[in-house]
Amino acid sequence: MTPDDAQAALDDIRKRHEQSRAEEVRHSSSPFYLGVLASVVLLSYASHDLPNPWGGAMLFPVVMLLALLAFVYVRRAPVLRKPSSGELLVGVASGIVLAAVLQGLAAAAQAGGLPAPHLVAAAVGSVVCLPIAARACRGAGALIRHRAGRQN
Repeated sequence: MTPDDAQAALDDIRKRHEQSRAEEVRHSSSPFYLGVLASVVLLSYASHDLPNPWGGAMLFPVVMLLALLAFVYVRRAPVLRKPSSGELLVGVASGIVLAAVLQGLAAAAQAGGLPAPHLVAAAVGSVVCLPIAARACRGAGALIRHRAGRQN
């Protein structure tokens, strides 16, 4: 194998890696996944306003939605790969920011005298975060496609 052959093989590996990442972003940013995740956030955060036995009972639909999401993802995913540490870090940071925003919205709703502040905060957060998440996924997909095109 010549050095040019080795470089061509490495370039092909990088290209396939970027293609698989782009396909995963496209697949996981579909309206179905984003809608289920918005429902999970809405149900789990709104359960804080329910009385004690019902607040805990809301975990069952949330767990069922997450199980449905995982099942559909594994069954229909065109590519299965482990996320990188950077991708995991971005996901965790996004979750922390979402929780902080929802807590701030709930505090503002409670200060405003609304009867169900967590429900209002979760509804507003879900409605606002859905377009942001969809746009972020499209942007990530475009960036990945741009990188893959640049390497060709």
